[in-house]
Amino acid sequence: MNKVLPKILCIGLLILFPVALSWAQNWEKQGDYYFLTKNNRDNFSLVGAGPNKFASKYLKYEGVDFLVRGADGWDDYGRLNLEGNNMFSLPIRNGMKVDALHLLAGGNYSNSYEHDGLMRLYGDKYFYATLTVIFVYQDGVYKELSVPVFWDWFRIGPGAWNKYGARIESLGENPVRKDCNLFHISFTNPRPAQPLKDILIADSWIDDRPFSDIFAVTLKSSDLLEVLPKEEK
Repeated sequence: MNKVLPKILCIGLLILFPVALSWAQNWEKQGDYYFLTKNNRDNFSLVGAGPNKFASKYLKYEGVDFLVRGADGWDDYGRLNLEGNNMFSLPIRNGMKVDALHLLAGGNYSNSYEHDGLMRLYGDKYFYATLTVIFVYQDGVYKELSVPVFWDWFRIGPGAWNKYGARIESLGENPVRKDCNLFHISFTNPRPAQPLKDILIADSWIDDRPFSDIFAVTLKSSDLLEVLPKEEK
């Protein structure tokens, strides 16, 4: 029995280590904030409309850091792949507790109302998306929060909207994309003490094209998740 137990422990570690390693490859961390990495295209796999590289690896808005720059070989900063009416599932550990989710998002130049005969009557330069986050808990309960996102070829100026823990603030123009707005979006978890099964992100669309460019994701959590340390460059 004494000889069997160490073998069982070793097998368990071998099974769990690759899982922990995969989590570590997905996140960087500093304090209570986790940054979804851009080391590969697993998460930010949707390519945009041209070279849009940020000068630094991180941006900070309202005290929240965001990892915005991809690998050196990337042509742009990457977006969450929400094409084809997809919902993006954040790669979190099952049972993790999360306080809030923060996003940086902008407009997607590939879309306009020209693809919709009815909405085209309102013009092709004034439209909005609805970004939705769904917190799915292990006890079977889910909570859905949404924000409206106004974007693209007109300047919306400063302003903020919030309701039920969902908040969006216009940050002005995107520093690496001409005539495109930039938004800080946050969703406060309505049940932060409850372990989560999933965090899902969805966007509105015309046909199978997502409206919004979500190019940076930050989680706030005091819970533990295998990560890479934040790396200044």
